[in-house]
Amino acid sequence: MISRSLDDHLPSSSTAPHPLQRNLAPHLHPFQKPREYTRAMTAVKIDRMFAKPFVDALGGHQDGVYCLGKDPRRVAVVAGGGGDGEVIVHSLALRRPLLKIPNAHKGMVGGICWTSEAKDGKRGMITAGKLDGTIKIWRSKLFAPGLKDDESFIGNEFASGNRLESMDNLDNAGAIGENGFDLNENEDDGDEEVGGGLTMDFKKRDRLGENLEPTMTYTSKNGFNGIDHHRQDNIFSTASNTVQIWDENRSNPLSTLQFGNSLETVTKVKFNQSETSVLASVGNDRTMCLYDIRTGKAERRIVMQFLSNDLSWCPTLPTTMLLASEDHNLYTFDIRNLNSPSQIYKGHVGGVMGCDWSPTGEEFVSGSYDRTIRLWNRESGKSRDVYHTKRMQRVFDVTYTPTADFVLSASDDGNVRIWKSNASKKLGPVSTKERQSIEHRQKLIERYSAEKGVRSVKERRHVPQSIHNATKLKREMIESRKVKEDRRRDHSRKGRDKPKAERKKTVIVEQK
Repeated sequence: MISRSLDDHLPSSSTAPHPLQRNLAPHLHPFQKPREYTRAMTAVKIDRMFAKPFVDALGGHQDGVYCLGKDPRRVAVVAGGGGDGEVIVHSLALRRPLLKIPNAHKGMVGGICWTSEAKDGKRGMITAGKLDGTIKIWRSKLFAPGLKDDESFIGNEFASGNRLESMDNLDNAGAIGENGFDLNENEDDGDEEVGGGLTMDFKKRDRLGENLEPTMTYTSKNGFNGIDHHRQDNIFSTASNTVQIWDENRSNPLSTLQFGNSLETVTKVKFNQSETSVLASVGNDRTMCLYDIRTGKAERRIVMQFLSNDLSWCPTLPTTMLLASEDHNLYTFDIRNLNSPSQIYKGHVGGVMGCDWSPTGEEFVSGSYDRTIRLWNRESGKSRDVYHTKRMQRVFDVTYTPTADFVLSASDDGNVRIWKSNASKKLGPVSTKERQSIEHRQKLIERYSAEKGVRSVKERRHVPQSIHNATKLKREMIESRKVKEDRRRDHSRKGRDKPKAERKKTVIVEQK
């Protein structure tokens, strides 16, 4: 007896589509693959048509921006350090400065980082001067927009919670007041920072920045080229002629780390995000050095062919490190084996000045002297996207936001630019039907990404003519160098000059 249910043939609701019965046997659908290929081509073309990565440019700097300091616990706050010693704390959500400190340092700002307190209202900003040899800790309620008084409000950023509950580890700042409500209700009481300054006018904000004094100042004989804060403890490290470890509550460094009797200048230093007692530095002697603050010693050091300008630790793979090199390339190293890099990433035609991993650890971003920003997949040696504008000049620092949705860049034209990490991603609310359509198109592109037509549209990028010409010239130089090595090998004694892999050429020597 044949039995059928009406539920299989009728829509589940008045708004649901009518169910369709379909036989999925392949021999009944001989044109399925051609149809899917056509849809994949349409999907990849739509993806490129809607690729508009640039979001906004945050101005206000009188000089170039040479370093960025993102708050790892907040999405919408980043600080930029200028060449004239000015530090500006930007709000990405409001797209305007929260606070301007015009004379934070005498000369260029060498580095910016944030302290490790859990509450937004207590977290401070640490800046290092490249010429004046000072480190300053700044604390202000203007760093946390929308902050409420703890006595009247305790809860999370959506204003939920009871003040009688224990909320010590939750942030009290966030979206409160960003809809335009006037939070500066007590302006006449003399407290200029009440309410977080969301509706504060520019003159009052500038006056607060000029009058703001650092809560702590550290001095040294040498300038600082970089700074990084420990993820949990109240200590931070600086890069000058040596690597120094500082405590926030002490005026003198806790320890000085140096490899042997080396006299090199350290340019950048970074703590490992998982093994927080391990840190690494790069120096102007083309070196990369590993330190352990538990032993107070330098563990290992490698000497490379070219100078490294920046480094970054992978947040999900504690043993993986990324180096931005002066030879236009980026290198990932496994610190368990430093004889050769794990991967080489090529694409820039100028020295790579900055790099940063995505919070997922699957992608990273780089900024170069050739005025472009490139996004990379960890497993691929070729960039997946390249960003540029007509007005953007040489890029000196880049960073991901903590949510991996946006990329920030600092260039010497005085702007901090916001870019989408996915160029064709739509900003704002997306309906369920639209989200399903986007996901379906992405799956089609992934399935047919190896096909020539889909791959050519997906990978094609328009770059400035100067970048195109420099890429062509660089390719010809590399080819001529290979021909020269082959001819020298052909005219030498057999077995004398063996070909050497490019990865083996990167590291000259490893020192222990």
